Amino acid sequence: MDTTLCNVIMTFRSCVRVGSVLSCAALALAATAGCDGAPPDARSSTGKSPVTVWDSAGIEIVENHAPEYPPGQFWTIDEEPEIVLGGGRDGGGGAGGGEAAPGGAGTAAARDSAELIWRVVGIARLEDGRVAVLSQGNHQLYLFEPSGELSRVIGGPGEGPGEFDRPQLLQYLAPDTLVVWDYWFAPASYFDTDGVLLAERSIDLARMMDEIPGSNAESTMFPLPDGSLVVVAGNPFPSETPAESFVRGPPGEFVRIDDNYPARSLGSWEGLEVWVPQDPGGMPGLPTLMLDSYLAAGGDPPSVYISNGDRDEIHQFSLDGNLIRIIRRTGDPLRVTEAAQEAWKSAFVAFWSPWGDLEDELGMSAERFFAGMPLRDAFPPVAGLVVDAQGHLWVREWSASEAGAPDQWSIFDPQGRWLGVIPALPDLMLCHRFLGPCWIDREFLLAVRRDEMGVERVEGYRIRRGVP
Repeated sequence: MDTTLCNVIMTFRSCVRVGSVLSCAALALAATAGCDGAPPDARSSTGKSPVTVWDSAGIEIVENHAPEYPPGQFWTIDEEPEIVLGGGRDGGGGAGGGEAAPGGAGTAAARDSAELIWRVVGIARLEDGRVAVLSQGNHQLYLFEPSGELSRVIGGPGEGPGEFDRPQLLQYLAPDTLVVWDYWFAPASYFDTDGVLLAERSIDLARMMDEIPGSNAESTMFPLPDGSLVVVAGNPFPSETPAESFVRGPPGEFVRIDDNYPARSLGSWEGLEVWVPQDPGGMPGLPTLMLDSYLAAGGDPPSVYISNGDRDEIHQFSLDGNLIRIIRRTGDPLRVTEAAQEAWKSAFVAFWSPWGDLEDELGMSAERFFAGMPLRDAFPPVAGLVVDAQGHLWVREWSASEAGAPDQWSIFDPQGRWLGVIPALPDLMLCHRFLGPCWIDREFLLAVRRDEMGVERVEGYRIRRGVP
């Protein structure tokens, strides 16, 4: 099984709540802000967007009733990609490939993107139009021209300066710095966009673990634009779960730390949802690929956004960890039809097929795995979060199309106002942090996609912004 996918499965088994580092005051404040109804003097926006805004204990509540721009008067995304890197390999290198890239991929002699796009864990589009691609499989960072021509190879396997043991994340600090984060909090490498190593940064793992009870070398980590980190810490996934049920993984505490290592909690957020079939054998189920908690960061000034996924509510924090805004939408939940659930089941099986079918994973057929699964009441309102280079928050979501996967975006401005909705390709893992990283700027949405054989491509879709 692909190493990254294994990590995701292990994360949902081990991600959870830690001994609290939240103060009672912070808990009370967040609870008050999350539960208050609109006060009698709540003011309405005078702009085109129906939105109600009020203050609750110093936290702004933005309640959106409809997008500002109706369909046909907002942005669109082209249906066909304008940039395509990778794809077209025959065996190996996809999700079902071996541990080594085929045909000498990863060497200076490999110039074809089809030989280099493999186990991609990070992408970004630089201000000069080049595309940065971090390959965990090849232990290298590549810079491609939009045409697909390889212009720069950075790093390589190893533990020396500018080398990567097991690269985990790519961070682009515009306009001219690329940061590669290694697994297990190994030193992060800072490069300029010509590939010159600028600096390395080490994390004091022991001190971090002292400050964040429940954290360890395998804790999930989110680097923020100012160099601080959000670390997810907690207790193991319960070994016994009830059969024939949707089970949400235990909550994990999201904790911010910086170079001085003071811990500032951003709250406790629910884990992955799994479906536990009747008599699951040796495995307690699989992630449904439908419900999780999500984090994204960016903007100017930068903000951190977190959502549980199952509520139409997103918490917006300042970089230092202060809750500054809660963004909500009103409206009825999107009900799940039988056709929509069947389409999701097909997409779910197709997603797993490159790694082996469900019978290999669970010791049972797909029919038996899904047997007894009830019809969901509603789709989760949030299926992912991304902040684009201009500071807009993109909320990935399900539509009423019965496509079997999230297939549209709602866009919010930095003040939490709902601007509009953009249709997009249905894809279970589009812009998933671990399995399908993406990048959005003013001109392009870049995403990692896989074909039915698990072969990866980096695709760039043109964004047409019809309004400011």
